[in-house]
Amino acid sequence: MRQRAAANTPQWTALKATCDSYIGGTVEYPTGNQYPDKPNLGSGYQGESYLPALLAEGMCYQVLKSSNASAAAPYGAKAVDILMKMSMPYPGSNGWDPCTDSGYGIRFYGVGYGLGYDWVYDLLTASQRTQIYTAANAWIAAWEKSGGCAAFAYEGNPIGNYYAGYFHAKAVISLATYDENPSAPAQWTDWLSNQFGARVQPYYRLHMLGGGWPEGYGNYAPLSILNMSLPAREVKTATGQDLLHASAPYTFPLDSADYSMHFTWPSLVYFDDRDDNHSNGDPSSPPPGATPVGMFQQIIGALSYWQSPKLAVFNQYLAAVDQATGGYSEAPAWLQFLAIDPNAPKAALTTLPLSYFAPGMNAVSARSDWTTAASWMSFRAGPYTNNPAAGHEFFDQGSLALVRGGSPLLVNAGGWLVHEPGGNADETKIFNDNYGDLDGTPYSGNRQLYNVFYVRSMSGSSVAQRFGQGAYTTEDDNVRTKVSAYEEGGGYVYMLATHLEDMYRSFSAGPAVSAWSRQIVYLRPNRFVVYDRTTEGSATYDQYMAWHFPANPTAGSAPAGQNRFDVTYSGKYMGAMTTVLPAGTKTTTVGMYPGDNPVKAWQVQVRPADTKTSQQWLTVFDLSGTAAKVATASPVTVSQGGIVGVELLASDGNSVVVSSSGAAGTPLSGGIVYGVQPLSAYHVVTDLVPDTGYTVTTSANAGLRNVNISVGGTTMSSDKGVLSFYVTTDGTVQGNPPPPPTPVYVPVPISSLPVPGFPAPYKPGG
Repeated sequence: MRQRAAANTPQWTALKATCDSYIGGTVEYPTGNQYPDKPNLGSGYQGESYLPALLAEGMCYQVLKSSNASAAAPYGAKAVDILMKMSMPYPGSNGWDPCTDSGYGIRFYGVGYGLGYDWVYDLLTASQRTQIYTAANAWIAAWEKSGGCAAFAYEGNPIGNYYAGYFHAKAVISLATYDENPSAPAQWTDWLSNQFGARVQPYYRLHMLGGGWPEGYGNYAPLSILNMSLPAREVKTATGQDLLHASAPYTFPLDSADYSMHFTWPSLVYFDDRDDNHSNGDPSSPPPGATPVGMFQQIIGALSYWQSPKLAVFNQYLAAVDQATGGYSEAPAWLQFLAIDPNAPKAALTTLPLSYFAPGMNAVSARSDWTTAASWMSFRAGPYTNNPAAGHEFFDQGSLALVRGGSPLLVNAGGWLVHEPGGNADETKIFNDNYGDLDGTPYSGNRQLYNVFYVRSMSGSSVAQRFGQGAYTTEDDNVRTKVSAYEEGGGYVYMLATHLEDMYRSFSAGPAVSAWSRQIVYLRPNRFVVYDRTTEGSATYDQYMAWHFPANPTAGSAPAGQNRFDVTYSGKYMGAMTTVLPAGTKTTTVGMYPGDNPVKAWQVQVRPADTKTSQQWLTVFDLSGTAAKVATASPVTVSQGGIVGVELLASDGNSVVVSSSGAAGTPLSGGIVYGVQPLSAYHVVTDLVPDTGYTVTTSANAGLRNVNISVGGTTMSSDKGVLSFYVTTDGTVQGNPPPPPTPVYVPVPISSLPVPGFPAPYKPGG
């Protein structure tokens, strides 16, 4: 860091300017003016302004003190001044109540006590040190009091932005004050063995492997990810203990990089906007869901510290995102100086795989390529992982989102609606839809914003009971929901989610949804076949699939029994949806929300033509750039075996997807025969016995081409029971050629990574 300062890098210039901007000003008490003009400093929102200023001044002091003590002195003095104001006793003496907003401020005050104590330790008197750790102990005690002000976060599961602030604060307070603070040894023991060892490590290994955060990336994720990552580095530098390379490894700090790269839209301007993203109320500024550059800047610091093999490609990715967004929401100057090495290597994004599976969050992303105009999808299907008492994870398990470049075809409506205009008003409506009481209004407490299966209990034309999904967890509710199969096949990506029914609230008479599985086959570059197998709880219920679009879809031309909807958004043709099965579906288009001007999301409800409790749904989404290039979708003709399938005929190539009509996850045991048009086509057959040889032949049959697949032969199914092959115009069967040389995601064994030593960056806000 001192070498970077001597080289006068742009990051050092910015940091020093930040440090200089507070010299000569007054630091307000927590109860004083929260937002004075510089060079004065106030607390900001519950300490949010204190922390980055404290860390900037402390860093400038540490960088300069050995080479220019006189230049360093004002920065150290300012850091001490900030610490003393932050740690004033409560009650009285202008101190801050640790219980304000259920202990929210521990992420700023608590973290600041520990890091500030460490960074300017040599400047603090004995009485000043006592004041700091006494205040720190009071915050920890308030948080850990049984039934106390922070009980909802402290006593719940350890995923939430409140808990993350406590987790970081307790680690750094106990480490920094260990030799002087009488409470610190016990705090450290509890943090290591209980908070980390018994709670965080096993829970994150199960629910956060592969990265992610279930509270929205537009607000809560950046700071939460930092607070759950930085303690591992602090423990290593303070004690030498390596939590990432332990026998029970903690990989979350590194997994966040993979998740960030794969769940950013191809345009690099937006991020997968699931969960709770707040409106900013400013139509001229980047909207919620804009890619959080500052979070990626902190992540690259972690990759550098732990010498991750992903450092070079993430560095290239960060540069591309920074350019695409104009540096929106960058990290504070001290973090950029700490985390960004101007001489760090870069590697092409094309070295990354084209799909990614985060097994903890049960989230899948896939794309056509790594250009900014690529087609891209995200899919999530797992148990509720956020602390249910926090209420920031939304209710969309099984939901799919589709984007081309920087514009969506199929939206996460909860994230999309908080964009301006009217983002604040729609945010209130989203909250009411998720958490309101059933009072007869269209969206009260019914959680109907998502691209999922819905079942309603009706009394005449009114909703009689709340419907939609709930905050059901593996631990408390024995939820089995998961992505049970994922496979990158080069020309296709296959994924299967099972037991989605476990995420649904029941009605008084029994379950609303008795069974639901969702299979998605992505056919690169632009087509997605969604196959749902559902069973509702009663034939008297109202059942439908819901799909959400950024503009009012228009009816297009489709074969008999199908419905096609074309979507043009902001003057650009985005693609189409075609309903293939059940035949003869009835559709209803609803603006979300009625009365809004403009309506920002449109829901198409697809209902079967009959009242059977069990249904099989085939829906095709096509992200082609013009209506003429959209594939015509028709069901295959089944001659043998329990199968369903769809044939897609298009000017840029034909394709066929066939699957079992039986229970999800149960392989077909015998041979199958299906009929398609006598044209060249790429075939993907799922639900076969894994790693098994098959024979594929074709024959003519009444103007169609029959495809015969029998057990035994040299054409091997994949590990997930998928068979892919080409059939030429004359009926010749060709095995699927090797996929392009794109690496499939394989977790790097954490024990193989070397470990240097450096403290970590921080992203305020959220």
